[in-house]
Amino acid sequence: MRDVVQKNVCLQGGFSHNWPIWERVIQLLSSGQLDIDPIIGGRWKLEQWQQAFTAMHSGQIVKAP
Repeated sequence: MRDVVQKNVCLQGGFSHNWPIWERVIQLLSSGQLDIDPIIGGRWKLEQWQQAFTAMHSGQIVKAP
Protein backbone atom coordinates (compact mmCIF):
# COMPACT_ATOMS: atom_id res chain seq x y z
CA MET A 1 0.00 0.00 0.00
CA ARG A 2 2.93 2.33 0.54
CA ASP A 3 3.51 2.61 -3.23
CA VAL A 4 -0.17 3.39 -3.79
CA VAL A 5 -0.05 6.21 -1.24
CA GLN A 6 3.31 7.60 -2.38
CA LYS A 7 2.32 7.66 -6.05
CA ASN A 8 -1.15 9.05 -5.29
CA VAL A 9 -2.79 6.15 -7.13
CA CYS A 10 -6.55 5.87 -7.10
CA LEU A 11 -7.44 2.29 -6.20
CA GLN A 12 -10.97 1.19 -6.94
CA GLY A 13 -12.45 -2.16 -6.04
CA GLY A 14 -15.69 -3.93 -6.39
CA PHE A 15 -17.67 -6.57 -4.61
CA SER A 16 -19.73 -8.87 -6.76
CA HIS A 17 -20.96 -11.68 -4.57
CA ASN A 18 -21.41 -13.31 -1.22
CA TRP A 19 -22.73 -16.73 -0.14
CA PRO A 20 -26.47 -15.87 -0.22
CA ILE A 21 -26.08 -14.45 -3.72
CA TRP A 22 -24.31 -17.62 -4.92
CA GLU A 23 -27.07 -19.75 -3.41
CA ARG A 24 -29.70 -17.68 -5.26
CA VAL A 25 -27.81 -17.87 -8.56
CA ILE A 26 -27.50 -21.65 -8.24
CA GLN A 27 -31.22 -21.86 -7.51
CA LEU A 28 -32.06 -19.73 -10.57
CA LEU A 29 -29.75 -21.78 -12.79
CA SER A 30 -31.13 -25.12 -11.63
CA SER A 31 -34.74 -23.97 -12.09
CA GLY A 32 -34.06 -22.67 -15.60
CA GLN A 33 -35.06 -19.11 -14.65
CA LEU A 34 -31.60 -17.77 -15.44
CA ASP A 35 -30.37 -18.27 -19.00
CA ILE A 36 -26.62 -17.75 -19.24
CA ASP A 37 -26.28 -19.00 -22.82
CA PRO A 38 -26.31 -15.46 -24.29
CA ILE A 39 -23.13 -14.53 -22.41
CA ILE A 40 -21.30 -17.83 -22.85
CA GLY A 41 -19.51 -18.07 -26.15
CA GLY A 42 -18.93 -21.81 -26.02
CA ARG A 43 -17.91 -24.69 -23.86
CA TRP A 44 -14.43 -26.14 -23.67
CA LYS A 45 -12.89 -29.14 -22.02
CA LEU A 46 -10.25 -28.45 -19.40
CA GLU A 47 -7.53 -29.43 -21.85
CA GLN A 48 -8.77 -26.66 -24.18
CA TRP A 49 -8.28 -23.90 -21.61
CA GLN A 50 -5.87 -22.00 -23.81
CA GLN A 51 -8.41 -21.76 -26.65
CA ALA A 52 -11.01 -20.45 -24.22
CA PHE A 53 -8.66 -17.82 -22.81
CA THR A 54 -7.63 -16.76 -26.31
CA ALA A 55 -11.28 -16.31 -27.31
CA MET A 56 -11.97 -14.21 -24.19
CA HIS A 57 -8.80 -12.14 -24.59
CA SER A 58 -9.60 -11.36 -28.23
CA GLY A 59 -13.12 -10.22 -27.35
CA GLN A 60 -14.85 -12.96 -29.32
CA ILE A 61 -16.69 -14.12 -26.19
CA VAL A 62 -17.52 -12.72 -22.76
CA LYS A 63 -17.31 -15.82 -20.61
CA ALA A 64 -15.88 -19.32 -21.01
CA PRO A 65 -17.11 -21.95 -18.54
